Order: sequence, then structure tokens, then C-alpha cells
Amino acid sequence: MCARCLFGFQSPPLSVLARVARHVAFYCNFELVLDTGCMPPRRVPISPNIEVLIQEACTQLRAQVKPNILDTIKKIKDRTGVALPYHTVRNRFHGKHVPPRQAHVNQQLLSPEKERVLVDWIKFLSETGHPLSKRTIRKKAEALCQQKPSKTWIVYFLRRNPEVKLGRPSGLDPKRAQAFNKPVVHRHFDLLMQIIRKYEIPIENVYNMDEKGCKRGGGRNDSNQKYFVHRSCRPRYRARSGNLELVTIIECVCANGTDLLPGFVFSGKEFSREWFEVDPGIG
Repeated sequence: MCARCLFGFQSPPLSVLARVARHVAFYCNFELVLDTGCMPPRRVPISPNIEVLIQEACTQLRAQVKPNILDTIKKIKDRTGVALPYHTVRNRFHGKHVPPRQAHVNQQLLSPEKERVLVDWIKFLSETGHPLSKRTIRKKAEALCQQKPSKTWIVYFLRRNPEVKLGRPSGLDPKRAQAFNKPVVHRHFDLLMQIIRKYEIPIENVYNMDEKGCKRGGGRNDSNQKYFVHRSCRPRYRARSGNLELVTIIECVCANGTDLLPGFVFSGKEFSREWFEVDPGIG
């Protein structure tokens, strides 16, 4: 903001400009750049945790015998580096204003209780391997409020509930999904701990082994990786092997944090007799 816009054509002393700049930056939470032109102010992005800091300031003010808003804001700024708006903290402390999420509850498609139920249902379906998509979540929301959601409803729903997000889950076989549940997993580890304690098995003798299959040519599915190409040259290609031979990778990790080098198993054309020989020392 320029001096002419604030005080007309006559520029005040620099001390007055500095004082005004400090007050504006303190109350509005942005930096003010003074120059002789009419350039717009350079704003500093507000911290995403500003609502948490405002609630913390109100909690500290309620615990004080004589609430001092300026002193509380200064202490929070010295500790976090975020300058809270004075009037926002003051109005929130005196109960004149409420958080933005509570202020616009009447404008939401779903009430906070219904959104909480929907979020819990999303978490449950995600854990069981049946996550909701954009299309199916709209149907769930419409069933809760008997009203069709707008196109931007999902965007604001995700902003209000950061514990859920849109992602690309990996594929899981239905049989594995049916067996992969909390009671079965807890039961498995309870039995495992009973055996380890019963036979006093040391931690360095507990291993986990798993296998992973991949194709030598990388498979036919294209990855999301992008490459630099000539803008005007078409068509564009990338040399890629078409070998679909399956290679098995075996990994083994010990419970104490050590691991063995991975083993690679390639498909063979004939059997070796050494594979079927039994060591005499093995009883």
C-alpha cells in the first residue's frame, strides 16, 4: 500500500508510516510493504493451525484473573511465529463469534452428526476393502438428507473432514479381504505370542518371509511416470521390453530389525537332481 493512498498527496513522516504498518500487519496478519507507487500489499499465508491457536488463546484468557488479550497474542506469536488477529480473538473470547465450521452449519447439506456417521462408515468400508467412490458417496449422502449433493459438495466435505481423502487403493482378492479383519488378525498374534512365551523363543529367531511377483518386461500396464519429449514430434514412443516372464522375489526380515538379501527365482526349463538330494545330516 502506498503512502498516497493512505494520507492523500502529502506524504507523512517515515515514523508515522512505520507505526501504521506495524498496526496493520498486527491486526490483519499480513506484511505491509511501503513504497512510493501503488503496488498491492504482499500477504503472508496464514497458518492452517490458526483455529487451534485461537482456541488455545481463549483457553488461556479464561484461566487468567484479568484477561490480557494483547499479552496472550504476543506470547503465542513468540512461541509459534503466528500473529493472531486481535479482534477475532477478542470476539471469540467474549462469545460474539463462533468458529467458521460452526457458523455455517445451517448451510451444510448434512448436519455434523450425519457427517460424523458418514465419515465413520467411510473408515469402516475402507478397512474392510470396500471403499466408496465419488459416485457411491453421493448416493450415501442423498440417502441421509433426501437431497442430491452439488458438484462441489465433495470438495467441502473433504475440507471439513481431513481424516479421509481420495486415493488409489491397491487391489485385494475377495477371499483375502474376507479373512483380513481385526478379530482374525488379533487372534493370530495372540496365539503367536502364546507360542513364543511357552517355548521361550528368542526374538532373533523370529522371521517373516514373503514373496512378490513381477514381470521382467515391466508388464503391459503403463506407469504414471512422465518423460521429456519433443513438443512438435508426433507420435511419441518409449522403448519397452515385452517380456512377460514372471520373476519371484523372496524377502526375509528378522524381528530384531536385521534382514537377509532378497532372493530372485527365475523360471527354469528343466529340473536339477541336486534339488531333490537330501542331506544325510538332516534327521
